[in-house]
Amino acid sequence: MDIGQRQKWIIDQVNKLETIKISDISKKLNISRETIRKDIYTLDQQGIVRAIRGGATLPNRVKETKYGKRKEEFITEKQEIARNAIRFIHNGDSVFLDYGSSAVQVAEAIKKSNLRELTVITSSTNVLKCLEFYNNNIQIIFLGGSFRQSEGSVSGPLTLNNISSIYCDVGFFGCGGVDLNAGITNHYFGEVEVSKKMMEHCKVKIVLADHSKFKKNALYKTSDISNVDVIISDCHIDDDIANRIRLADTTVISGDKH
Repeated sequence: MDIGQRQKWIIDQVNKLETIKISDISKKLNISRETIRKDIYTLDQQGIVRAIRGGATLPNRVKETKYGKRKEEFITEKQEIARNAIRFIHNGDSVFLDYGSSAVQVAEAIKKSNLRELTVITSSTNVLKCLEFYNNNIQIIFLGGSFRQSEGSVSGPLTLNNISSIYCDVGFFGCGGVDLNAGITNHYFGEVEVSKKMMEHCKVKIVLADHSKFKKNALYKTSDISNVDVIISDCHIDDDIANRIRLADTTVISGDKH
C-alpha cells in the first residue's frame, strides 16, 4: 500500500467512524505507528482530518443549515459585509452573485445604491427575486439548471454549460467555512462546482464570510485562500486570523471595531 492509498484509507475510516486510533490502524495495516502518525499529521495540515492525541477525528466541520434560518442569522454583520462589497462595483460592471444569504444582502445593497447599468449574473432565485423590480437599467442573467428548492439555487451540467460563455468584472461568493489549511469550503457539491467555474470567469474574486465562518470547514473545497482576491468579513473577525490570511496575499476587509 503506497502513501496515497494509505492516506485515502485513513480518510475513509475517519469519515466512517468519526474518530480512529493510531494503534488500531497500525495493527490493521501492519504499518508502524510513526508512519501512521506522519500520515495523520499531513492530512491535518491539509484540513482533511484533525489530529488528536493517539489518533485522528473529523475536522471542525459545520453542517449546512436551511436558508430560511441562515438569512435571519448575523443580519447586521451581513449588511456590513454588503456595504463594503458594493464598493467594488462600478456603473456598467458585470457582477456575479453566488447563492446564499450574504449574496442576497449584496443584492439588497445594490438596490439601495445609485449603481446603474449593471449586468447581474446569478445562480440564486433569492437574488433574482430581490432584483426583479430594480429598474436602474439593470440586466439580470439567471444561469438556470437543476433547482435545489431548499437553497433557491441551481447547479448541474446545464448551469456549468451556461457559464462557459459568460465572463464578469467581479464575482461575490458565499462559503460554509474559511480555514487557512482547507481553504474556502462549502456544503453542496453541485453548487461548489458552479462557484469554481465562475471564479475562473471573474476578473476579481471576492468571498463573503461573516466571522462565524472562520476556522471551520464545510465538506467540499471551493478554492485555496490564495486564489481569491478579497475576503470581506465583519468587525468581529479575529485579528490574528485576518493577518494570517493577508500573509497569503489575500486582502481582508472588515468593519470598524465597536
